[in-house]
Amino acid sequence: MKKLVSRFMAVLMAMTMILSMSMTAFAAEASTGTLTVNNTVAGKTLDLYQIFTATKNGDKVAYTLNSAYEGFFKTKEVNGSPLSGLSGEALSEAAYNYVKEQVGDDGSKGATFAKDILGWILSASGETKTAVEATHRTANTADTKTVIDNLEYGYYVVYPLGATDTSTAPGNGPVKSVASLVSVTGNDATVNMKSNYPTVVKKVNDKIADDVNIGDTVTYTLTSKVPDMTGYTSYVFNFKDTLSAGLTFKEITSVTVESGENVQNVIAGTGDNTYTLTQDGQNITITMNNFLASNANKAGQEIKVTYTATLNKDAVTGFDANKNSATVEYSNKPGTDNKGESEPSIVDVHTFNFTIFKYYLKDQNNKDDKTGLENAEFELYKANSEVAGDKVNIKKVTDGEYRVATPEEAAEEGFKSDIIVSGTNGKVLVKGLDAGTYYLRETKAPEGYNKLLSDIEVKITATYTDGKLESYKVDYKYNGNTTTGSDIKNTTDSPEVAVENKTGAQLPSTGSKGALMVTLAGIVLFGALTASKAFGKKKANN
Repeated sequence: MKKLVSRFMAVLMAMTMILSMSMTAFAAEASTGTLTVNNTVAGKTLDLYQIFTATKNGDKVAYTLNSAYEGFFKTKEVNGSPLSGLSGEALSEAAYNYVKEQVGDDGSKGATFAKDILGWILSASGETKTAVEATHRTANTADTKTVIDNLEYGYYVVYPLGATDTSTAPGNGPVKSVASLVSVTGNDATVNMKSNYPTVVKKVNDKIADDVNIGDTVTYTLTSKVPDMTGYTSYVFNFKDTLSAGLTFKEITSVTVESGENVQNVIAGTGDNTYTLTQDGQNITITMNNFLASNANKAGQEIKVTYTATLNKDAVTGFDANKNSATVEYSNKPGTDNKGESEPSIVDVHTFNFTIFKYYLKDQNNKDDKTGLENAEFELYKANSEVAGDKVNIKKVTDGEYRVATPEEAAEEGFKSDIIVSGTNGKVLVKGLDAGTYYLRETKAPEGYNKLLSDIEVKITATYTDGKLESYKVDYKYNGNTTTGSDIKNTTDSPEVAVENKTGAQLPSTGSKGALMVTLAGIVLFGALTASKAFGKKKANN
């Protein structure tokens, strides 16, 4: 009997231990849900801070303040009563009531609270920072929508790392927060991010693409916005710009921070409201000095950098684009040196070309049998209404290839515009031209051929779609006849201006065989007439 009791007690103890372990495991297992974050950008980071834990029983939810955030709420008050002297459950309940008061039943007033607590989180240090980090979880973002699974029930601040609110500046209008608030108590929690990341918009000559002559100066503008710098004690904000080999940086003409008619000039130098320019080859950086101190209350205001550059002799021509890209570099985590960089904004500058084809027809009945003529000479003129205006200065690149000369080249002592000369195949490439109308003048025809009697009108037109060159073409007109060119849509082809030279049949000479026979006939006739006259005179005398 004693042995039986002992065995029973042993079984009972084992069952108790198993049950205890099961209960412990059940108690430690936190309820988890799913959060869907809309309007996300792929490749970024979401920071989630759990302010309250939560338990759920049917439709009822109980929230408990995470101890890491006690310091924040002890600086607040509810209905005029400070929370500083509270602790434990009393502080937790008061903190819950404070959030309800600040956010509103429908969450419509939550921006101020979200901005306030996010600033406290991001500026935390020491033991407080360590405690806050224990409630912190990160998630990598997907394109447009990010789903976060296995998220413990609770009330969260959701912060897109490095993002900014570029709405109305604090103090000048309704406060908006880069962070969002969300309660996760199931698998249907959703939050729509309203924040953005710093961006830059670049334009050339106030367009998203343009075409110019080699040697022309273009004006670039870089436009961004002052970010929301909540939680930062310092902030990096730099414009980074890369020019293609065909563009030469000239100078910065202005840097401004603007809000409506209120425009503040940022000057070159050091200190508040200054910038520093650095250049490394084709890369330029405009560093905004003391950015936080200079722009602390200007979130959402427009920052604009304007500079000039010149299209140089190394510019690519035709369908190829001389590209120029810009980004902004910005701080993306308070208390660190971490930086992010915006997506590049790219603009294209084009300059065009066409090929002169000088030819003659061996057979006028076969228009396709064109034979190239070398050594035809041409000059090119800008249009002045419907006639030729100023001559375009030309620089020879190599046999069969010429380009527009730069102003610097044209200003050199002794400079003389080169004559455009057709090559051995009758062709010659002319490049570096803006879209528009020109007049091509033949100044010397090949030996044995007739020079053109009038200028050839050459018209270059370009078609752009959404800032990208779709095609360009050259139409030309000679002696009242217009030839419509084909659309060029690749980097290998060049539009052609076909110029025919003619030679006439050789005129007869006075020293020809026919003329000699006429002369001999005249001599014989004259002799016969003379003899006849002499014979008649002799007969009369007899």
